[in-house]
Order: sequence, then C-alpha cells, then structure tokens
Amino acid sequence: MTLGQNTSIAKLYSALSHPIRRQIVDLLKTRDGAGFKELHDQIKISVGALYHHLDALEGIVGQGSDKKYYLTDQGRSAIEALSVSEEKIATGTVQPDLPETKLASLAKEALFGRSIFHYLNQESLRSLPLAVLIVAFGGWISAQANLEPFLLLYLNPPTGMDHTLLILLFPLSWIATFTVTEALSVAVFKRRGGELSLLNGIAFAMLPVMIVPGVLLLTQTLSYTLRAENLIIVALPILLQVWVVCLLSSAISTAKGLRLERTALISLGVVYLNIIVLVAILQLSIF
Repeated sequence: MTLGQNTSIAKLYSALSHPIRRQIVDLLKTRDGAGFKELHDQIKISVGALYHHLDALEGIVGQGSDKKYYLTDQGRSAIEALSVSEEKIATGTVQPDLPETKLASLAKEALFGRSIFHYLNQESLRSLPLAVLIVAFGGWISAQANLEPFLLLYLNPPTGMDHTLLILLFPLSWIATFTVTEALSVAVFKRRGGELSLLNGIAFAMLPVMIVPGVLLLTQTLSYTLRAENLIIVALPILLQVWVVCLLSSAISTAKGLRLERTALISLGVVYLNIIVLVAILQLSIF
C-alpha cells in the first residue's frame, strides 16, 4: 500500500473515529437519504453538534439538491476500508497516531476550552446563570478599575462617568458581541440555532478580557505610575485578543457546528469590527 493510500485511510479513520459519526454513517446506509431534522431526531444531539459531525464527514457524507444527506461512494466503502486499516494497525503494518502529551492537551484546553464549551452546549439552560455571573463580575471589576468596556476592549472613561453605567457596559458588550457573532454566523455560513449555547460561550470567551482590569487594579495597589497603567490599557488587551479569538472561535464552533478554521473568520471579523468602531469613536471624540 502506498503512502498516499495510508494517508487516505488515516483521514477516513479520523473522520469515523467518533461514535456519533459512525452512527450517522450507519443510519444513512439503511435508507435512501435523510434530512437534517430526521438525523437530528434519530441521533438526539444538539443542532450545533450535528452540524459539526456532518462537516467532519465531508467527502463521506454529501448533501443532494433535495437537502437530504447521502453516503457518497467513498462513504459506502468507508466501513470496509476502516476494518482493513484497523486490521493493519493490529498487525503493525500501519502505525496509529501517537497520543497527545498531557502538557499539549492542557495547553490546547486552556487556549480553546473545548471541554467547557461542549458542556455549555449540552447544558445551555443550566449554564446560563454561570454565564450571567461571569459577566456581572466583569462589570464589577471593570468599574473597580475605572475602565469603560467596549465589546472586547477597554477605554478610559470620561471624567465623572457614572459608576453604575461602567458596571452595565460589560453586560452590554456581552450582548453586543453575541449579536454581531450570531449575525455573522447566519450571514456567512447560514448557520442558525444554538443561540443560548453561543451566548454562554461568549461569556466564557470574554474571561481573558477581565485580566486587564485585574492587572490594572494590581498596579494601582502597588502604586505603579500612570504611564504603566496606560500601557496596560492599550497593550495588554491587544495581546489578549489572540486568546479571545481562540476561545470565541471554539465557542462558535461548538454552538454552530462549524470547523475552527471557519469560525476563526467570524472571530477575527468581530475583533476587527470592534477595533474599527473604536477608532471611529475616538476620532469623532464621542467618548
């Protein structure tokens, strides 16, 4: 067997390694196509999760003009090819992928938070109070540091700005970020559903943003200079945007069932829009 054939089987094995995907393939083998609702009723997972697994089966499962999902020719031979590859792995002809190290797994989890977002997706309603609590804390700590939240960034508030308004601006930024993200998901990828999961996920994705007021409060406690505080307000959020983009991409991916490389476009769009609007506001001296 050639290296190219081994690679194809490895990709096939990866696509069918999840029991839900095998269930989808087995289900489609027994019938002449199935609509999304039918699959959703049979598989009994969230809309976002089903979209995710269908995307992962690209090339194995296709969608016809009637909007039904069918097994492709490759899909029909998938189980047989998988059985052959598993036999070769057992005999040592094909080596399985090396397991991920614990450190790499922890780093990936911290960067993308996949386990957290999967839980939020499965327990959306139960997770909502925790999301609200996170956002409320974000508002409180922003007000304590005397910072004005603006979506995923911060501004120095005008002199005499009401303390209560500073607290409320963080939840408003949460809702605004959700609204923009949901609109982009629908406009770009036509993905609806999973709104509550996405709303909760965005609250968790905003956690790195709260590092800014936390560090600023620490510098104030240690009596650092005003110049250092301004540097924190400007530089630290920019550095944290990478983490926010990763978490936001993961939240969208889980809620909408899209691949990370696709949801990264939405996350970057949200961040860039945030920056553009912020620059426009500063230029117009609105705040």
